[in-house]
Amino acid sequence: MLIAPLSAPHVDAVARLHCASLTGLLSQLGVPAARAYYGGCVKTDAAIGLVCIDGDTVRGFVLGSIHPDALKQAVVRNNLVATLAGLCAGIVRRPVALKWLLASMRRPDDPGYDPQAPELTYLAVAADCRQAGIGKRLVDAFSAAMRHAGARGYELSVDDDNVPAIAFYERLRFQLIGRYREFGILHRRYRLEC
Repeated sequence: MLIAPLSAPHVDAVARLHCASLTGLLSQLGVPAARAYYGGCVKTDAAIGLVCIDGDTVRGFVLGSIHPDALKQAVVRNNLVATLAGLCAGIVRRPVALKWLLASMRRPDDPGYDPQAPELTYLAVAADCRQAGIGKRLVDAFSAAMRHAGARGYELSVDDDNVPAIAFYERLRFQLIGRYREFGILHRRYRLEC
């Protein structure tokens, strides 16, 4: 298996893996919105994205940024038509997502959450490949890329009830720095020094 930079040929597989594996707004909006998001990510240097490939198959991915706010803006700017089409398709498919989308424009109320901190935003491994070390390899490669980009550390969020993910990140020495509520869901915020 090979860890490689996220690029345009991976976008569809990453979008599908995202929606099959992760919770949250992007998964609620569906594959077209996720495809538009990752399509925008491959068009900007603000994203740090890596995939784990086995032959031609994406088995896992990680994505984040030193400047998460700049990444969000760049994704929309670099892929505006596809982003709007994906959002509209997602809202038609799941109207409650509109409420979440509008709420996502606000920051969490918790003063301990820094939305501008370097961040690992998404990590997913295909269900049939878990427990094979892919997640750790992706996190290690992401940490190296963040160090190379100048970050001293980065943060990530995990749903408070996601026990396997919490155990995974704590095994990798991520330190719990706080909790916050967003979309009515309690999240844990972790930090890892690079």
